[in-house]
Amino acid sequence: MKKSPLVSIIIPTYNYGLFISEAIDSVFSSSLSKEELEIIVVDDGSTDDTADRIRAYQNDLIYIQQNNSGKAKATKVGIDRATGKYLFNLDADDLFLPEKLEKVVNCFESDRDLVHVSHPAIYWDVNNDKKEIEPIPDWIKNTKLSGKEVLRYFYRHQILFGGGSTFATRTEIAKQMPIPRSVDMYIDEHLVLFALEDKYCYFINEPLSVWRIHGHNFSVGKSQSEKAIAKLKRSQLSMEAVLQTLEAEAFDPEIVALYTLKTKVSIASIKEQLGEKTVNDTIDIWKYLWQNFSRDPQMWKLMQTYNVLNRTLPTPMINGLRNLKSKLSRHG
Repeated sequence: MKKSPLVSIIIPTYNYGLFISEAIDSVFSSSLSKEELEIIVVDDGSTDDTADRIRAYQNDLIYIQQNNSGKAKATKVGIDRATGKYLFNLDADDLFLPEKLEKVVNCFESDRDLVHVSHPAIYWDVNNDKKEIEPIPDWIKNTKLSGKEVLRYFYRHQILFGGGSTFATRTEIAKQMPIPRSVDMYIDEHLVLFALEDKYCYFINEPLSVWRIHGHNFSVGKSQSEKAIAKLKRSQLSMEAVLQTLEAEAFDPEIVALYTLKTKVSIASIKEQLGEKTVNDTIDIWKYLWQNFSRDPQMWKLMQTYNVLNRTLPTPMINGLRNLKSKLSRHG
């Protein structure tokens, strides 16, 4: 009987044939043996040469093709198929460093309470070949932390660490997570939220993944303006779906309140860019702030963090301020 793999690496992909081979090769460069690895590539309806490139690895990985259904569905398919003890996510345009899998597994093995182990990433801007390490606060590094404590910090400072190609959890935990297809673009954040709820996490003080910044198309065959509008609308629906899942799963009330504020402000920004923001959107944000944070000693800090004042100004006024700022900068 074949021994179960130690780790499962899910690679959801859509039209990233240009990068997929490098992502797979970075896993095989791991200090773990091939027998300990299970690579699951879930192709979300690619129309490029992804399938042709995967053929070179057909005996070394699991390749699943599906109709274009979004990143959340592709990730869920990968999780359902995974048989390793630990589960890693790798975006198809990113890379693992050779020591990543072993070091993360060692953390898990050292403490059964840990459900999420992460680390900083290296940002690699391929346009100028510039690399820098993701800045993570020192207080969360190399320390066992309460997931709820970390989430509260994230959403009070409008930041998020530990997602995407830095995400790892126990496979048994991932299989219990609610992952609706509608979460779509926000699956990375969704996974972090549900991995950290009522559990413990650890952030290694060492970059072990590479996030490639390349600016390739969000979708193929559309004009730049069409793609931008489609991405904004898709982002709005994805964020709303995460919030709906948090509410349905009776998530920690404080985190739900913070995520709701984030969602309302973000959607107002999206509507502003689309020319769809209304007075009701502004009233809704202020009403929610007063009802949920009026007794919070950090209310004014939250307003600054989420740029509430700017987001609730009328769109013509915002456009006027932007034009004024542009004119002032041109005239030195």
